[in-house]
Amino acid sequence: MDIISKRSGPREEDKRAKAHVQQNWGTIEKLADQISGGSYSANKARVNAKKDQPQAKGLIFVDQAARPSVDVPDPYLRISPNGRVVLVDKNSGIQLHFLGVLKRQNGVVCFQIATKENGFITPLDSDIEALILELADKPLDRSYTEDHLFRDLQGRLSLA
Repeated sequence: MDIISKRSGPREEDKRAKAHVQQNWGTIEKLADQISGGSYSANKARVNAKKDQPQAKGLIFVDQAARPSVDVPDPYLRISPNGRVVLVDKNSGIQLHFLGVLKRQNGVVCFQIATKENGFITPLDSDIEALILELADKPLDRSYTEDHLFRDLQGRLSLA
């Protein structure tokens, strides 16, 4: 039985080729400049100049752009394309409350409120839950659409 295994390290012909390229590198650069009209050396110099510039290392950059600072959030209701129903602050874009999801159950899309019973880790506040509890597991179809749910939620949360 013959066992053929791969040698470690580069092959001899690869070593010779690499040495040949290194020995003739000056000629290769001259040819590259001649073919590119001098842009090869110009690009190489530009790359080396960028490397020589001081790099930000350990510095802290602070974005001091003016941001709206409002103490009282201005909530609006949003139903995202993936079915998440949330209250979001208009000023900052931060999610204030996760109300629930539109979820398909037995072939029907229903509004499922974010409660522990429904398997949500962070349940709704009890006061908000009490306001929208009647809409829990409400099926959405042609007679009661997502727009109807949106308007009902806005009315119950006094956002209209």
